[in-house]
Parts: sequence; structure tokens; C-alpha cells
Amino acid sequence: MDELNKRVCDVMERFCGSKSIFATELGVGLPVITHISSGRNKPGVDILQKILHAYPTIDATWLMIGKGEMIKTEKPSLNIDNEINNIKNLANKFELLKENTASVIGYHKLFIDELRHFTELDSILQKTQFGMNEIQQKIDEELLNLKYKVEK
Repeated sequence: MDELNKRVCDVMERFCGSKSIFATELGVGLPVITHISSGRNKPGVDILQKILHAYPTIDATWLMIGKGEMIKTEKPSLNIDNEINNIKNLANKFELLKENTASVIGYHKLFIDELRHFTELDSILQKTQFGMNEIQQKIDEELLNLKYKVEK
């Protein structure tokens, strides 16, 4: 018996146990399965497709060429929930940093404005100090003149 026929028989034994049930599940006549199981006929592509359709856990590579295992090995499902949560947390932190940065920039602008105001006040104070010194000097001169006049 051909290796392909043996694999078809292995599927039949594992999933059905009888040729008639196998034929019914594949939707073919009992003689088709009997001829395959006896080695008289090789299974055609249509029979192989019907097997894979009826038994989706069968590995197609194993059935067609005999490599691997009869039953498909389940690929571990990809769980990216942790990564998604990490990205969400980073996005939240980024938003907070953005808000904090905007706040700091606002305070920085206020601080710069205050510094400009203090510079203007300093200029005003210097002019006022200069003006007060001039007035004090005039007062001192007038007092000297007055003293000089009084003493005469």
C-alpha cells in the first residue's frame, strides 16, 4: 500500500473507526474508501481536500507528503495586551509631560515678563535717584546760600 493511502487510513482509524462512517463524513461512496484503504486506488486531490475540510485539525503537509505530525500544532496565540497597556501608560505619561511642559513654559513667560518689568522699574529708580540727588544738591546749595546770607 502506498504511503499516502496509509495516511488516509490513519485519519479514518483515528477519527471514524469505520470505512462507512468515513465515506459518509467525506460525502463519497463506500467503494471509493474501500479502494483507497485496500491500495487499489490512490486518493485524488478531491478526496484529500474533503479530508482536510472534514477534519480541520489534520496537518495538510502531513497528509500530502508525510512530513510533520498528523494533527496541526497550535501556534501559541500572540498576546500583546501587556504591550498595549505599556503603550497606553506611556501615552498617558507623555500627555502629562506635555501638560507640565506647557505649564512650565507659561510660568517661564510670566517670569520673563516680570524680569522686563523689574528692568523698567530699575531704570525708573535710577532716574528717580538721580533726580533726588540733584534736588538734594540744590537744597544743599540753597542752604549754604541762606547760611551765607544770614551770616552777613
